[in-house]
Amino acid sequence: METQSVKLGTPSKQATVSKVRVVVRVRPFLPQEITARNGNSKSCIFLLDHQDNDSSDEVSVHLKDPNTSRNESYRLDSFFDQEDGNVRRIFYREVNSLIPGIFHGFNATVFAYGATGSGKTYTMQGTEEHPGLMPLAMSTILSICQSTGCIAEISYYEVYMDRCYDLLEVKTREISILDDKDGQIHLRGLSRVPINTMSEFHQVFSCGIQRRKVAHTGLNDVSSRSHGVLVIAVSTPCDDGSRPVLMGKLNLIDLAGNEDNRRTCNEGIRLQESAKINQSLFALSNVIYALNNKLPRVPYRESKLTRILQDSLGGTSRALMVACLNPGEYQESLHTVSLAARSRHISNVVSSAQKLETPKEKVDMEAKLQAWLESRGKTKSAQRMGPFASRLVGKTPSSIRSMKKLDYNSSCKVKNSTKDDPSNTKDRGLSVTSRNLFNNEDVVDIEQIMLKPTMNLAEESSGKEETTTVENSVDTIGLSPSNERKTAMRSPLRKVLSPISSNIIPEAIKAQFSLSYEPKTPQNVGTPLDKFNAWSSNVKSSLVQEYIEFLNTASREELLGLKGIGSKMTEYIIELRETSPLKSVRKAFLC
Repeated sequence: METQSVKLGTPSKQATVSKVRVVVRVRPFLPQEITARNGNSKSCIFLLDHQDNDSSDEVSVHLKDPNTSRNESYRLDSFFDQEDGNVRRIFYREVNSLIPGIFHGFNATVFAYGATGSGKTYTMQGTEEHPGLMPLAMSTILSICQSTGCIAEISYYEVYMDRCYDLLEVKTREISILDDKDGQIHLRGLSRVPINTMSEFHQVFSCGIQRRKVAHTGLNDVSSRSHGVLVIAVSTPCDDGSRPVLMGKLNLIDLAGNEDNRRTCNEGIRLQESAKINQSLFALSNVIYALNNKLPRVPYRESKLTRILQDSLGGTSRALMVACLNPGEYQESLHTVSLAARSRHISNVVSSAQKLETPKEKVDMEAKLQAWLESRGKTKSAQRMGPFASRLVGKTPSSIRSMKKLDYNSSCKVKNSTKDDPSNTKDRGLSVTSRNLFNNEDVVDIEQIMLKPTMNLAEESSGKEETTTVENSVDTIGLSPSNERKTAMRSPLRKVLSPISSNIIPEAIKAQFSLSYEPKTPQNVGTPLDKFNAWSSNVKSSLVQEYIEFLNTASREELLGLKGIGSKMTEYIIELRETSPLKSVRKAFLC
């Protein structure tokens, strides 16, 4: 076997565009198939004009139906006919060139696609005498690891009935497919086994093969009932420690074949397995169609299989598709080659898996926010929020939240300490002023609205002298005459529930506010919970009174605008209030 040398170094951070490479492998006829065909071993797949497969960049694959005159032609990257040893030729011509990139942090994927019985599992796994692509790739990677000091690990899992299961665990365990912030696919719960020699690989890999789901069908004695995925992960350490450890992966995927249940005669669980296999392969064809037609949405999430192949189809991984064909089945081969030819036009942006360092330069977030607002045409709103935004610059989210908190006990303590020490009055006025949200004199001060109920509680306990102190401290904030009139019109309930607005309140709303009900200040309340319960009761009763007042004065259209009130309920309310005004909500809704 050839030994390959890899020069380790800093990987290139420049991304390159790589097309999905598609090759065709035609398996030989089986002895029973030649007997069933009366000794006829002529294949329906061939190359036209005896093209030189080794020198040409692409080949023209022709398919001819032996029963009709129908024939098709497709252009692919390479073609491997029925001769023995074509799997080894595929490895050295197509797969071997992908392996050096894995040691530089790149990812690569090789997957076998075709109908059931077309030789996909033989291509990927092989036998002891004729190893497939999986053991050939593992042997090459281990030989490079021995000369470079890299570490190789393998994982093996299957996608069965659209669920992923780890095949290297003795106990069956389902694994989850997750996306990271960069859009890369990760499998949570998937085990990794370090491999140093080929004997270790064969021992671990054979145990996984035995756990994979296979069954007998009408077309195949040992038919794969799941998609099998072997992941070879290579860790390349840095000699001088200046760079992080590079992680590269080679994904080798043995897809289950699409099945025609009229020919396989599947029943029961075999029929359910076949339906899931065909469904996932149909999702794969939808992904290829979306990528070729540059659709805005690529349906990767239609199945677990397409999510696994997301990095290989339109992602950042080099990809090779091996289209496996049965030389005696024209219709199945036509379907396989058709999808393979469409996959050839998919482009992947290949880049190293090495993480880029975090930029050390400081970003001016205030200038960035201002530029974004200007680009969105929101400079006017930004200017209107100027004083408020300037106070928030440089503050953490926790400090901003603390500005909005209201602590009844601490507020009362501040007022009591002011009574004892007059020198604190100025400090308190300054602290309240710094929490003022707007400088516009036509706008109601939110801190006064929020602090007024607390001041009422303190006033009843400390007398008129305390009231004078609170009024003097409020005057230090600088309320305008218009603000004083609005504050006098509003009840504490309205003050608490009113939204923050930079617009002047219309006169009609002022008149409506004057009708609000003033909740009584709770007397003889002890703990903060008792205070809260007392205030909650007053708020509820005030809201009920407001609602009853609305039911007594609202027009028919306004009543219909309320949620939960229809035409019948509206007629009933109008009929009730014609006799006498409504006094309770219960009476209004007992109909």
